[in-house]
Amino acid sequence: MQSIFILLLTLGCISIVSTYRCYSCDGDLEDDCNDPFNATGGITDHHKEEAFPGEACTKTKLESKGGSTVERDTNSRGPYYCIGGQNGCKKYNRDGVTATVCCCTSDLCNGVSIVQQKLLTVFLTISTLAVFAYRWY
Repeated sequence: MQSIFILLLTLGCISIVSTYRCYSCDGDLEDDCNDPFNATGGITDHHKEEAFPGEACTKTKLESKGGSTVERDTNSRGPYYCIGGQNGCKKYNRDGVTATVCCCTSDLCNGVSIVQQKLLTVFLTISTLAVFAYRWY
């Protein structure tokens, strides 16, 4: 049982250090970048960039009375830009504009409406809890 746990932990670490790509586009310039996102329209490989270690993919949606626009990019502004956490969203209002900032850390994750959690992370968490429950009961 311990060897299975060590194997799962090792595979999880490999997944964490692997690189991933983010969509990079501006809805003001390209309508396919806005919601609903159209990855098969005008979005090409040119709009996909590799995230450096410590960076996250971002999706920022700005909404006002005049409409809305979306920007998708990598987080090159530092860790404080992910106000909702590395895999979450946060909404705030300022001067009549509602901004929703989402950050995520999996391949092309900023192309979906809801930020998705890594399946492997969830599996490892459940596996770890199962191992501890098995040992204690």
